[in-house]
Amino acid sequence: MKLYCVGIAPNPTKVMLYIAEKRAAGAAIELEQVTVKLMAGEQNEAAHRARTPFASLPVLEITPGDYIIESLAIMEYLEELHPEPDMLGSTPRERARRRELERIADGRVLTPLARYVHATNSPLGLPPSEDIAAASRKTLRGGLDYFDNLLADGRPFLAGSAVTFSDCTLAAGLQFGRFGGVAADATHVHLQRWDQAYRQRQAARTVLLR
Repeated sequence: MKLYCVGIAPNPTKVMLYIAEKRAAGAAIELEQVTVKLMAGEQNEAAHRARTPFASLPVLEITPGDYIIESLAIMEYLEELHPEPDMLGSTPRERARRRELERIADGRVLTPLARYVHATNSPLGLPPSEDIAAASRKTLRGGLDYFDNLLADGRPFLAGSAVTFSDCTLAAGLQFGRFGGVAADATHVHLQRWDQAYRQRQAARTVLLR
């Protein structure tokens, strides 16, 4: 298998964090990571467009011509291949909660942070937009408040005592925010505590660049 990805970009980063977490805990996930250079426009070349018509990343190539092109689907596919150590949950309710947290982290933090960065100082040269920036800020505030409140009980990870998909997604989003110059809100003390602790993990240090 091959994972087409790039550092810093949030969606590839959350998959890379997931793989690093699984490997650090003993899972033998064997795949080759192939960097697609966004700044050079390689995502728009015919070779990558053959993998995904959206010119997006990450892409998991299972065999030549067989691709998974959405980050959560990639993680769930790899989780089914390598269920130990478990990151998705052992009961229907636990799995639902962990998926819920991942979706909140993606939709309420990672995505609005990415939109805000690209609307204010896009590394890809996208045009600025005050309207998109303002809407993204509003959505982002709600997501950050949610996770700060969730972490107020001192739990080490978003779902409790074990790292899950949601930690990978949130960490990837926050890294892209730092890359884009979005300063952490000092009022989110519990979220900052989680962020600082997560970035010290062995798996995180192998992936996160900021």
